[in-house]
Amino acid sequence: MTEEKHQTKEKLLDAAESLFACKCFDDVSIRELAAAADANVASVNYHFQGKENLYHQVIMRRFVVQRDRTLAALEEVLKTEENPGIAPVIRALVEEYLKGSLSSIGGSSFMMIMAREMDSQQNHSGSAFFREMVMPIFLAYSDALIEVRSNLQIEQVNWIMASIIGQIHHFVARWHKKSSFGDESEEVQFMIRIFPALGQPVEKYIELVTDHITSFSTAAIDSLYPEVPK
Repeated sequence: MTEEKHQTKEKLLDAAESLFACKCFDDVSIRELAAAADANVASVNYHFQGKENLYHQVIMRRFVVQRDRTLAALEEVLKTEENPGIAPVIRALVEEYLKGSLSSIGGSSFMMIMAREMDSQQNHSGSAFFREMVMPIFLAYSDALIEVRSNLQIEQVNWIMASIIGQIHHFVARWHKKSSFGDESEEVQFMIRIFPALGQPVEKYIELVTDHITSFSTAAIDSLYPEVPK
């Protein structure tokens, strides 16, 4: 692929990411995508064989990086600590998820697309997204929790994972809601007054949220499913 064609493909991906973050799949036309990327209409079919595959590629390019970083973080925990316990496993999941959602380029738009996808009655990204992206992370971290807390059952772990991910989404949504207003707006000042962590830089916010979810979830698991002495 020539450099010019590569640039056109990347422009289409960037434009599609922005548009799909603001509008649902069916409300974005191929003509609108091409215009936003300063490309001709035929380029969408040339590079992606249609809007559906372009949408799929938008999701895949962000989540592949997120998936690999999240799995690598877990591998590092299990490799460097003989018996790490549940807290480092939870921390690795939470921290990488927050970094990918809040501090990475395109993370905000990606989270908006995923929220729209989860809320939609139609699945435009195809089953490959869940098979290649969601399942590896879910299974790896579920197995890790059972490995470090052997008395946990898979049904219990399913609830634990859902709870942790729910907390993450809540704090991501809070940050994005704050960011949608002006820094000096009355709405932002009120949000910071009732939740001061939102007034911190994003890196500090990620640190505070990671600490909270890790300690809160660890305490809940210890209370509900205490470790059995070996």
